[in-house]
Amino acid sequence: MNKSTKGKQGTRGTKQIIEENRQTVDFYFKVFLISNITYGILRYLLFWDSFTAKFIALYLITALVSFIAYYFISYVGNPILDEKGFAVDYTSDLNMPGHVSEYAKDVILFSVIQYILSLISNYFWLALITIPVYVFIKIWQNFLGPWFFEPAPEEQPQDFYLL
Repeated sequence: MNKSTKGKQGTRGTKQIIEENRQTVDFYFKVFLISNITYGILRYLLFWDSFTAKFIALYLITALVSFIAYYFISYVGNPILDEKGFAVDYTSDLNMPGHVSEYAKDVILFSVIQYILSLISNYFWLALITIPVYVFIKIWQNFLGPWFFEPAPEEQPQDFYLL
């Protein structure tokens, strides 16, 4: 039997969005924590001789950026609480398509990929250059480009009435 739904899709309730936000924050915390611990252990045990100050600095920068992205997700995903501590509303839906939290999630996942690839070769640390380039492209597409290339508004001819 083929059941096709017609019409408007049901909306998600506040309680469901708060629960999904909590699950999303928990998932990305686990991803952040496990990837950093695993990278540290593997680098220490297998590749300590090539882990110089330059690569330690790159790792710390990547971990810091990843932590900032996680902190942003956890801050944006916190529910609004009443005076008794019960969740009454949500601040933002982390799983909404096109939301700015998607970029923070991408940064965390990119850092995990970066850790894995840098275990293969230290030259993969050069992939970190793509983050500022991507940020610049997004800023250009969404803010700067339309602002610079927006056509000038047409001037309305003014009517002068003589008294």
